Amino acid sequence: MPGSRNVMSVAVGLLIVFGVTMPGVAGERVSVDSFRAVDRPFLLWTADEAAELRQRIENDPAARRQYENMQATDIGRGNRTMLNLFNYMVMGDEEAGQRELNNLRGFVGRKPEPMTWDIDLKSLKWNVGMPSAGDSHQRDEQTLNTLRYDVLYHLLTDEERQGVERAMKDYIQFHLDGGLPRHPDFRYDRMSWLPNMHWPRPIGTHLMAVALQDPELILAMFESDGGYKWYLDEYLCEDGFYMEEFGKYYSNIGTMLMYCEALERLNLGQLGYGYTGRGGATMRKHLEMLPRIGYPRLEAVKGGTSRIPALTMGDAGNTGFIGARDAQGRGGSRIWSSSHMNGPLPKLGVPLWYEIGQRRFPDAGFDYFLAQLRMPGEDTYLPSLYWGLEPIAVNQVKPPAPTGGSYASRERGFALLRMDHSPDYWESPRPAVALQFGMYYVHYVHDCFALMQYVAHNRLLYDRMGNTARGYAGGDAWRNHVRGHSGVVVDGLRASPVDRGNHGTPNHRVRTGFEGPVRFTAVQAAGVYPDVNQERAFLLTDQYLFDVFQLSSPRQRTYDWQVLAIGRLQGLDGAPWMPAAEWDKPRKIERPHLTDMHVMHPETADWTAVVLQDEVNPENPRQVGVKIHMLGEEDTLVLGSRPPGIGEDAQGVSVLASRDAPSVVFAVLHEPFEGGAAAAQVANYERIQQTAEALAVRVSGRTGSAVNDRLLFAWGATVDKPVTLSDGEESFTFTGHGFVRIGTDIVDVRGDVKNLVIRVAGNPELRMNDEKVNSNITGGMLRYGI
Repeated sequence: MPGSRNVMSVAVGLLIVFGVTMPGVAGERVSVDSFRAVDRPFLLWTADEAAELRQRIENDPAARRQYENMQATDIGRGNRTMLNLFNYMVMGDEEAGQRELNNLRGFVGRKPEPMTWDIDLKSLKWNVGMPSAGDSHQRDEQTLNTLRYDVLYHLLTDEERQGVERAMKDYIQFHLDGGLPRHPDFRYDRMSWLPNMHWPRPIGTHLMAVALQDPELILAMFESDGGYKWYLDEYLCEDGFYMEEFGKYYSNIGTMLMYCEALERLNLGQLGYGYTGRGGATMRKHLEMLPRIGYPRLEAVKGGTSRIPALTMGDAGNTGFIGARDAQGRGGSRIWSSSHMNGPLPKLGVPLWYEIGQRRFPDAGFDYFLAQLRMPGEDTYLPSLYWGLEPIAVNQVKPPAPTGGSYASRERGFALLRMDHSPDYWESPRPAVALQFGMYYVHYVHDCFALMQYVAHNRLLYDRMGNTARGYAGGDAWRNHVRGHSGVVVDGLRASPVDRGNHGTPNHRVRTGFEGPVRFTAVQAAGVYPDVNQERAFLLTDQYLFDVFQLSSPRQRTYDWQVLAIGRLQGLDGAPWMPAAEWDKPRKIERPHLTDMHVMHPETADWTAVVLQDEVNPENPRQVGVKIHMLGEEDTLVLGSRPPGIGEDAQGVSVLASRDAPSVVFAVLHEPFEGGAAAAQVANYERIQQTAEALAVRVSGRTGSAVNDRLLFAWGATVDKPVTLSDGEESFTFTGHGFVRIGTDIVDVRGDVKNLVIRVAGNPELRMNDEKVNSNITGGMLRYGI
């Protein structure tokens, strides 16, 4: 009976088997001289670990509950092979073992299939246009048979064992030979190769080599074209970011983790967890990607649990991180997933990744995220027993600081600004926002320079919109366009990326500053639209997002600035709004896909729109929404409409400001509020001065507010040169950007501000980027550098 072998303490086993990972040298050849053969099975559990797990189940009520939960839920139902192997190996269920043994015998004689789908059978020529969609053999991942081979090794006859091993070696050789024949356009690079579809067989074949305990084959797979080394060296960027849209990230993480875990047992950790790619990528960083792109958690429905969203881009669904559950426990994060495009293997989901991650990297905070996956009304998360974790109590976990804090990824082509860099971030009402650059990525949807998501007060305020089902692979003309994002459309054209993505964003200028009470980033590029140079800047504070979008062209253009907000536009039943049917001026207001349109024509005046969200919990109303303040420019036209994919009774609105001119500056203040629009803090938002290449604005709060700010931003040729802006009373000389918050005791200045004159009350001290400096205060005016 497999469950009756000698007991070895799991605690001791973890110290020995899951010990310190051996480091590899970044980007260089790795030796396998440290290889150590071990007894089988070893990929999932050793015999001693299985015996210890059985003792826990038989003697520990908590472990017994975990096991029962595995049997009754998707932990077991989502992958019957894993459950059968566990029941055989740990619980001594011979029938479960025989079922899997019969399946394994069917693998004998199997050969990997070459690519045929993309060949026209009449002409025997390769199809053109979808060069990699026909790689069905790339999705032929045989990891279930690899696991069966390892666990059931001693049940195989010599002949059967040799047959399985021969099939595994055929898969390995097929990969090492290049997976021929290849479509002539197939290549391994960041932008023409899709790991979710094209890496399942290769990474599964890596695991085969490990299961065979053949160090030369292990090394050959590791160093192969499209192998693990290539993936970390060339595909992932410095922070371990997946280079396709993030929604496809999930496909291979589970097998990668199994591969790395098994290498540790063979004393070859330097080929797995211990390997650092040429750009600094590691498996740990790759596993930590979702916390690196995560937003604060959202308000839960009564009796349910919270969703923790993550940065989402591309033409498919939302990036899966921590899914919400309703009061009945429905929802949550997928434990296993499967789809045609990812191959037949059930893929491990977030809960199982993080169970492995918690065991391997206990300092990473994966237990915090696992605790968020508990069922409603419970204070403990029940892990599977596959990786030996005990139940995780909510009151025993501590949240990690958000991975990376605020950052701009020049290789991945986006910036994420977070006001809270502390461990409180995940449950904080403080805001976070993401800005997309003009870089191509696989399943890109023309979202150049778009505001991707904006979260504040534990609500998702802005998001991309469109029909998800029709959006996949560019099928939704709305989403596959900046019209489906919070960006700018020029002359109704689709945006075009200015960088291919294989080498990051060399054709962008990116600026950042993440210290103090403001988070700043700006990105500039020419050519997103023909003959247009554009730059977008975010200055995020706890109270608002200052958003400057500057575009210039040598000729007259139509610029449509848009934000897509979750909620309902307020005040449509009266001035300054009017129904589109009442618009009687010659300027065209029709826009593709927009319905239920209302019009505002502020001309040169500043304007404000209010979006109020529906209540998540009506019995506890919070009245969360956002006020949109925009500084006026000549002949501005504002449209409030319902975007596609948003039903008549659903909450979702497009607020679009249109201007016809060669050059424009959309200077916007997005102000989240809780407690209704009357609770919003900003009382005054106005220009101090604007020139062709710089802008200074004043933001004043209501009585009792901390907001008394001056925001400075330069673009174009002036970004590296001092520029002076003034309204005759206050003045500022700065380079690039600046932020000034005027308090009673402290004037906090950020950025490269050379000199300033501002109105103050009392005798506050002046701090320039945290350094106290001397200033002169006379007649209520503070002077510095003058």
